[in-house]
Amino acid sequence: MPTRPLQSPACRSSRLRHHLAGCAAGWWLVGLVVSGCTGEFDLPAYDGKGLRYPLALAVDPSQRYVYAVGANFDRAHHGGVVSAIDTKTDTYVQAGRAEVPSFAAGLLLDVDLDPSGALRRRLYVPARDDDSVTVLDVQSEGAGTSSEGPPRLACGRSEAGLGTCSASHRIGGENVGDLDLGQDPVAVGLQRLPGDAVVLHVAAVSDGRVTALALSDAAGGGVKAKTLTSLTLGFGLSSLVVADLSGRVYVGDSRANRLHAYGLDPDGKGGWQPTSAAGVGLPRATSSEFGRGAALSSDGGRLYVAYRSPNALLVIDVAPSATGEPRDVLVDVIGLGGRPAQVAVAPVGPGGRDFVYVACFGSDDIWVVDPELRRVVEVIRLEHSPYGLAIADVPGRGRLLYAAIFSRHRVAVIPIDEGAAERHQVVARIE
Repeated sequence: MPTRPLQSPACRSSRLRHHLAGCAAGWWLVGLVVSGCTGEFDLPAYDGKGLRYPLALAVDPSQRYVYAVGANFDRAHHGGVVSAIDTKTDTYVQAGRAEVPSFAAGLLLDVDLDPSGALRRRLYVPARDDDSVTVLDVQSEGAGTSSEGPPRLACGRSEAGLGTCSASHRIGGENVGDLDLGQDPVAVGLQRLPGDAVVLHVAAVSDGRVTALALSDAAGGGVKAKTLTSLTLGFGLSSLVVADLSGRVYVGDSRANRLHAYGLDPDGKGGWQPTSAAGVGLPRATSSEFGRGAALSSDGGRLYVAYRSPNALLVIDVAPSATGEPRDVLVDVIGLGGRPAQVAVAPVGPGGRDFVYVACFGSDDIWVVDPELRRVVEVIRLEHSPYGLAIADVPGRGRLLYAAIFSRHRVAVIPIDEGAAERHQVVARIE
């Protein structure tokens, strides 16, 4: 994820910046210095061509579309962009786009039912540029039918085209009265608690805070958010995963050899309060970088963490024990290539068991791990810097791994089904 630009006091109120941006994946430094107070309004509008620095991906439940967010790392445009990819044609959906702040750092898709019982899809996009989370409603004609049309990403604007989302579709920010989500939110997770409470967890990298927010529907669309609690866990938070089996929240840390953990319990007054957990101590080698992306196994009982001290996939048992408490035990360390970044899991191994795919940003490849055999079974070579990963099970095409090629501004498409003719080979590049 990109390093947040340095901001001059004279430009702070209107987001006009002097900045020096560094790549958060840590492998290069961009000497991009903007002189004077040249601001967002002086930058060109999005030109409709692909995505600048794609960073994160999410799969629609229909498997027909994959959503990708461009972080706009070099500020080629005045904002970042979320765009839908058609998995049948491996092209961007021209109408399926929405603007978000620059330096977007993640993408979470939530699927639920609205008050009428209809399927509702929402995307949550944390952004470091203004310490916010943007909420995008995924809409389409004939939703839920065989003739469902292409998605449209709505965020409370009546006018056509890209632009700023309405206040009801943005959580946090820099304006007076905005909720404080911490400095540089980079990861989000959603949790449903007893009593239909919906909680959004937001992890911020620069001040190490996690904020738990109670969400409810806003009149006229969008969401209302209320802060439940805020915790300071570390100073390099990098990932956040909610384990459905236990309700425990696991937070990775890029600056410490620890996996943080906490939960939410009833406070006896109709609300919720945080409960701390011991977390998991992790290895420490010579590197000063530690945890990155994380993902749960298909059965939810193991957490796979991309790690950099040493470069490895960590396997952590998070299944509930006989007492009902998660075990939270590190059970394996499997060596990988340079600078592991993000993780995706799919049951495409022998007998339908999980394979774990890890994007190694520094060695320009994706490592395929069989956690049952406890070893790497293949390495997928790429042209450069893979980061975000997502897996779609596309009717007629099988399971496809979509990989954001961060510094080449494209998304690679890779079949992963056992027996596929071009398994673990790039068959398309979306630009």
